[in-house]
Amino acid sequence: MDNPHDAGEAPAAVRWLAHAELVVVGVILVASLALTLVSIVERNLGHSTGDWALRLPELMLVWMTFLGMGALVTERGHVAADLFLVHFSPRWQKIANTASIVITAAVLALILAGSLSILRQQIDVGATDQELYDVPVALLLAGLPIGIALTLGHLAVELFLIWRRK
Repeated sequence: MDNPHDAGEAPAAVRWLAHAELVVVGVILVASLALTLVSIVERNLGHSTGDWALRLPELMLVWMTFLGMGALVTERGHVAADLFLVHFSPRWQKIANTASIVITAAVLALILAGSLSILRQQIDVGATDQELYDVPVALLLAGLPIGIALTLGHLAVELFLIWRRK
């Protein structure tokens, strides 16, 4: 194993999903940048943009972060201890990568459970964001559990690929 994270190529459907996630993240990034620039110009011209112009880019950042996480796993763009792992035998590289994935997945599963609980609470109370024209808060925060669930899926595929390789 030259690269400790080179577990094999992900199936085409998973690579397609990762690419789609990155496209969505790119679109959100461009929209956030455009919104921020328009907001800055409007304020400099003396016009009020409202609180939504500050709140929406923050929420877009949450969506970009969590939707992009899973794609980074598949695209191997995540932070990894490659310099350390190359000194391990291929068997121990697999074990170390497995431990890393299992620990990451456990932490993400806990965060997912918490985020789903928060979403349920927001749905139960019918919370809306007045700054964003009464859009349901649950919808605005849904990027967190969606992104984490996608990342867990990518991690599962990565784990499968690690042990599939001879």
